[in-house]
Amino acid sequence: MPEQTVRASSPRRTLLVPSLAGALAALAGCGHSQTCDFSDRPRDDVWAAVVQASRQPRYPDWIVIENKVKVDESQRRVTVWRDIRRDIVGQGLAPRREDKEWRFSAEVSDGAPATVTFSTPDWSVPGHFWQEADHFFAQVRMRLGEMGPVTPAPGDPLGGAPASATRDPEAPGDAPAAPKGGALAAP
Repeated sequence: MPEQTVRASSPRRTLLVPSLAGALAALAGCGHSQTCDFSDRPRDDVWAAVVQASRQPRYPDWIVIENKVKVDESQRRVTVWRDIRRDIVGQGLAPRREDKEWRFSAEVSDGAPATVTFSTPDWSVPGHFWQEADHFFAQVRMRLGEMGPVTPAPGDPLGGAPASATRDPEAPGDAPAAPKGGALAAP
């Protein structure tokens, strides 16, 4: 009678697949939420800024392809479906296009202080979600006319105060003064 080898599945292998799936789910996560306190501003002003930031998004490096906004005045909640796109061109690299779809909501709290909760029910990389949430909060702050404790996303020129710079003593394009007798004109 020929010998048969029977292999039993090892406990390690049976545990590896579910634990790997669990780790990926924990890293990526389904649905996220982040809040920002606007205690220095009246609730109605914060609500107006949230609606405006939802309806008129500004990105320094993305183009808004589609932006659908549903405003619920009674709940002080906006729901946004947004498609954004950008082209990445690096020296010596082939150009590539990036598309992102965001589905999120922003809700202004009833009580004092005014707090905005930014959340998404969709799967997303936590770092990408936090960057989008920080960008949204910076847009609300910008519309309120100030920047508070919210730190804008790195490189977001719309999120911070303009950099200080020295002014030119003369406006560009002014003709240099005429040279005095026998001297050379300035270049």
